[in-house]
Amino acid sequence: MENLIEYLDESLVPLEEKVKEYLHVERDIRLLEVEVLSLQSMKHDFDPEQNIEQQLTEQQPQNSLNDKEQKLKELLEKYKDLQQEVIAMLPDQNKFVELNLGYGPSMVGYFTVDPETRTPLEEPVLRVVH
Repeated sequence: MENLIEYLDESLVPLEEKVKEYLHVERDIRLLEVEVLSLQSMKHDFDPEQNIEQQLTEQQPQNSLNDKEQKLKELLEKYKDLQQEVIAMLPDQNKFVELNLGYGPSMVGYFTVDPETRTPLEEPVLRVVH
């Protein structure tokens, strides 16, 4: 019979922490993408009759957009770095490793071959099942 608590192995804690950080950054990217898209959808119709205060108020979303786009770029770079770190910590390719992300067994794996069709993937994929 298979050991059902293998995912609680203490040696997996560094990998678990790295995967949690990876998932946290992934969530932050998704939230920030929504904010950026919302700001991009705002239209800036210039009206010379507006007073300066109104113009400054309207320019603020553009500045905010630039800040958020920069933050998104930084998060995407961090995400790629974390992905590479997680991949480096995995013992095998094309195989899931069970670990504990805080709510029971989860799995993480790095795949170069599609597990269902056994065909090579165009780009390798890090998969986290939680």
